[in-house]
Amino acid sequence: MKQLLFSLFVACAVPLCSFASAGEWKILEPREAAPAYGHAAREFRKFYRAVTGRELEIVREAEAGVPLVVIGSDCVNRFTRDAVERGLIEPLDLGAGSDAYRIVSARDGERDLLFLAGGNGRATLYAVYDFFERQAGCRYFWDGDVIPPGDSIPMSGLDIREEPHFYYRGLRYFAHRSLSRFQAEHWGPAEWEREIDWMLKKRLNLFMLRIGMDDVFQKAFPGIVPYPPADSMLPEAKPRSFYDRTTAWPLAYRGELRRHVLHYAAERDLIHPEDMGTMTHWYSCTPQAFLDSIRPTFCPQSGGAYVGDPCNAVWDIRDDRNLDNYWRLTQTHIDAYGSPQMFHTIGIAEREVFASRPENLEMKLYAYRRIINKLREHYPTAPVLIASWDFYLPGWRDYEIRRLLDQLDPTRTIILDYTSDLPSNESNTDFTNWGVVGRFPYTFGIFHAYEWENDLRGYYDLIAERLPVAAADPMCRGFVFWPETSHSDPLIMEFFTHNAWNPDTMHPEELLPEFCRSRYGEHAAAMERAWRAVLPLAERCTELPLVFRDIRETASSKPDSAALAGYRRSLEQVAPQLEQLPGIMAALAEVPYGAGNAFVDRDAIDLARTLMGRLYTVAWYRYLLAQQAWEQGAAPAAEVRRWGSDARTLLTALRDVLNLHDDYSMQASLRQIEAVRAPINPAFEQALKGNAENSYCRSYISELFDYYYLPEFEHYRREIERELQSPSRRLTYDAERMEMQSIVDAFYEKPLDEMRPLNPCPRTREEFRRQIGTLAARLQRM
Repeated sequence: MKQLLFSLFVACAVPLCSFASAGEWKILEPREAAPAYGHAAREFRKFYRAVTGRELEIVREAEAGVPLVVIGSDCVNRFTRDAVERGLIEPLDLGAGSDAYRIVSARDGERDLLFLAGGNGRATLYAVYDFFERQAGCRYFWDGDVIPPGDSIPMSGLDIREEPHFYYRGLRYFAHRSLSRFQAEHWGPAEWEREIDWMLKKRLNLFMLRIGMDDVFQKAFPGIVPYPPADSMLPEAKPRSFYDRTTAWPLAYRGELRRHVLHYAAERDLIHPEDMGTMTHWYSCTPQAFLDSIRPTFCPQSGGAYVGDPCNAVWDIRDDRNLDNYWRLTQTHIDAYGSPQMFHTIGIAEREVFASRPENLEMKLYAYRRIINKLREHYPTAPVLIASWDFYLPGWRDYEIRRLLDQLDPTRTIILDYTSDLPSNESNTDFTNWGVVGRFPYTFGIFHAYEWENDLRGYYDLIAERLPVAAADPMCRGFVFWPETSHSDPLIMEFFTHNAWNPDTMHPEELLPEFCRSRYGEHAAAMERAWRAVLPLAERCTELPLVFRDIRETASSKPDSAALAGYRRSLEQVAPQLEQLPGIMAALAEVPYGAGNAFVDRDAIDLARTLMGRLYTVAWYRYLLAQQAWEQGAAPAAEVRRWGSDARTLLTALRDVLNLHDDYSMQASLRQIEAVRAPINPAFEQALKGNAENSYCRSYISELFDYYYLPEFEHYRREIERELQSPSRRLTYDAERMEMQSIVDAFYEKPLDEMRPLNPCPRTREEFRRQIGTLAARLQRM
């Protein structure tokens, strides 16, 4: 059930028009049409009831003289066709199967008509949601709807046509696990239904589940791969890592959940590409039982993190048997869950097959050709998305990408680029240099964030530079948002959904006034001031990364002169933003957290934690630079202690502000998972910890601050303090003394339900202001 947040809505003066009345209007649903049209009728009834408190009847036969809300174009609703032929409305001119839609008012004698028509089922749903946005002031966010109450809704005088600029507009959900807000693997049926409904409200049409294989191996190879035990660790799990894929719910239930999610999406006409080819990458592990029985051969690999790990290795597709087994997984997923509407492959992503670059390229080109050729044996005309991650990491050069393009069919292939917002790296340029612009179909995509980067962030300037190129190029077929973490930044999500439909806003800050009015209501002005104050530092995610997560790694290897020089450069680059710190803290202190608006409460913590995370990095860099200066005789020990104290203050402040919201608690996430009606694997808690604590995934997690980061910091600071007593003025970073494995072990040994906040705080406006004010006073010298 969606959270309905009612807010006061001040409307502009509305011209005289007819208004809906529960005793007059009815909703005319097509008699025979795809399920999406029935959903459109029910959604109109639901939102009308939510706004006015009155119920409209859904009918399939028009009654004489009764005003009607007519669902569907003349292709699916005979009443609409008759209205065109009688001249009540002009031809709708909606392309067959297109995402264009019309909202048209008409009169038929003494009765009013309202037509909500799309080129397909999902477009008709777009029309319904757009109607309530325009006429009733409704607004849609991933975490709830704003539905202003009203006695009536204007229904006449409308003639609206909408058509998307980009054909494909999509999202990806990735396979990490720790906090339910950010990780789709934690979501049950209710969360997924809300998410899919939100996609449609924001006029998206494509999504992808990259959340593991679920039980596809068990279905594809039933006599070979059994379902794993539901009460112990997965046989191939790697403890204390993101490769512990032990599931919370039994794998058979996860299969049922996948079926429900994809069926729910398909009924609403969303596109879900089918994975094919070399799918045993990352979090789509090969079960040990399959390895033991089938014994696949593996693709050569010259180096990298996946060497020697058969569960995460790519089978050698030069072997027909391996290619056939990969296809068997794809076809099984289609038969059990999906649809052969569209396909997706990652090729041999992130793997370096041969040490020789030319040989490596040739193998990767061969893999794409072989995978696509296998597809064409079964589905000759289906479109294929070629994921671009391998282009970016480890990186293809522009001429290598052009060689690939020369081997692909542009009539049936699209380059799924989702790194359009990332800076060019040493071996890779951005999409404008690949030879796709004006030549080959591709998507513009925002990667936005790795798993650990769940704060407010974005390469906004790069987006503003590159999006106009894609928007002006007819070969750019889509706009996708493809991060490793979901729901991390509500502003960038609004920016994406806005521009995916009509790319006319090149910088997220341009949307702030309307975003704040829509989301925060009476608190809009205070929230906009806070957003504008924090964003300049939030955008400095390159210069000020999340180093609180890497205390143990720093302690194990003393920063060298090159690293320290980089820290100094970063501090110089952010100096203008730091000069604004008093104003930033003042704006944040005025945020009305605790005033009863759930959107404000969530976003207040996002703004505060992002700011504190950036400032912690500043203090940490200065702490390390002060250590170097002390060793060189250029600073007293007191200077080192000062910055160590400031870093600890910020780390503690981060801990305290995170405790003001359940979004950052693993224990709260576990309770949400347990609320789904499926048994919980008792081994999952350790898997959850391992998925959260490993060096790749650590982030803003309450339990990590109290029982991991702060103990590590105190250990580190004690050792630095001890070495500051040395007359030699040399910090040794002694490996034995800096060892922190006992802290890690204690984290895993302590049950989550015993990891209570060590500084519990009331979730009140006064407490939020106190925390910000106390921190501001401590940071006056920063």
